[in-house]
Amino acid sequence: MLSVVGIGPGSLDLMTERARARISSADVIMGNVRYIELIKDIIPASAEVVIGRMGTEVERAKKAVELGQYKDVVLVSGGDAGIYGMAGLAIEVAVDSDTKLEIVPGITSASASAALLGAPISNDFAVVSLSDLLVPWSEIERKLEGLAKMDIAVVVYNPKSKNRTVQLEKTHGIFMQFRDRKTIVGIVRNAEREGCEIEITRLEDLPAFYHRIDMSTTIIIGCSGTKDLGARMVTRRGYETKYDYETGNGNGGDIAGGYVEAGNRVWEKSKAIVRDIVSKYPGSLSDTEKRVAGRVVFANADPSFLDLLVFNHHPVETGIRCIKEGKTIITDIEMVKAGINKKYRKNVQCFVNAPKSMEIAKREGLTRTAAGIRLAKEKGLIQGNVVVIGNAPSACQEICALVEEGGAGVKPALIVATPVGFVNAAEAKEKILAMGIPCIVIRGPRGGTPSAVAIINEIIELSMEEKRGEK
Repeated sequence: MLSVVGIGPGSLDLMTERARARISSADVIMGNVRYIELIKDIIPASAEVVIGRMGTEVERAKKAVELGQYKDVVLVSGGDAGIYGMAGLAIEVAVDSDTKLEIVPGITSASASAALLGAPISNDFAVVSLSDLLVPWSEIERKLEGLAKMDIAVVVYNPKSKNRTVQLEKTHGIFMQFRDRKTIVGIVRNAEREGCEIEITRLEDLPAFYHRIDMSTTIIIGCSGTKDLGARMVTRRGYETKYDYETGNGNGGDIAGGYVEAGNRVWEKSKAIVRDIVSKYPGSLSDTEKRVAGRVVFANADPSFLDLLVFNHHPVETGIRCIKEGKTIITDIEMVKAGINKKYRKNVQCFVNAPKSMEIAKREGLTRTAAGIRLAKEKGLIQGNVVVIGNAPSACQEICALVEEGGAGVKPALIVATPVGFVNAAEAKEKILAMGIPCIVIRGPRGGTPSAVAIINEIIELSMEEKRGEK
């Protein structure tokens, strides 16, 4: 049997269960070196691995079909095997074969990149590849012009390689001709892999990012309905014309001010409620701590978090200073990184999906999140920087162990710890509180990514306000 398997964007936790099952039971696994490297940790020791080179896809597909007659063969593709992958080719070469063939879908780069950016393809969209290795550029150019004229979001694959650079420039020129120059554009490099980079910009400013764009980059060009909302790229579906977001009722006509104004009314009303709640809190909090606490209450819609928040050793002031100095922020998971204010995201690092972290985890018997923290230490990125842990108690345990082992040589300037769970979460956070390092902690089993993101984003906002006041 031959299974053509989409392995997703690169992170093993975004691979489907069916894909994992096929790989774990395969006699032979075939793919190019890039994709084999991404799945090496789940390849069974008994499987034969056949690594192919670029340009040998037809030969590889034929061999897979041949072997599939008497072995369980997996032919891997990045993302979804049916989207610029090996599925179509495998079907073509197997048409006269008796080999049983199945296609196992995966999360494609368009989906993974869109999720990291927000929701830019939540309405009609198109996908186009700029690679002209198999399709003449003249044909691609005609498609681009047609898509540029249509008011839909466009996902661009394979935008630029070392030897193929002018196609992206031509694509930009076409869209500048037919789209508003202020159109929102999202750029994601290495989606859900080590070195993931996320940027939201405007069409007119896209050339400024050319030097950072390569074959591992996906570009999403928005349409007239695409907005930048709270550092998230969102393409509206039409709810804003049918419903009043404040009441939830169908409006049957125009909403005064439309979507953004309705959202702003809800936002301001909610903030006013939170300010009132925090002002009546009997605990002793400084003005900046109240700002941070209010952001956590707002993010969770739960005033009880005020009783769980602990501020040790003037952490907000420390955090503001760190942000103003451009210190690095280390996060335990990509979701925390993706939630941090885009104006500071270039200074944020997460190593949970780094191949080296996977090696450390396997060798030392650690979770990947703990291994990611250890890798950050090996890279010299813990000392004097900010660590934000929103999900994994094991990451808290690892940072405590590293500080205990390394003393002053491995000491973060600030720790934000809000991991959630019934196992080890509460205990790990108590250890953080006992270390004498400036920290903001949510005690007990509660917390989570939204709380961690709320805390660090409010500190970033406070630092930006201070900078503006200094000018």
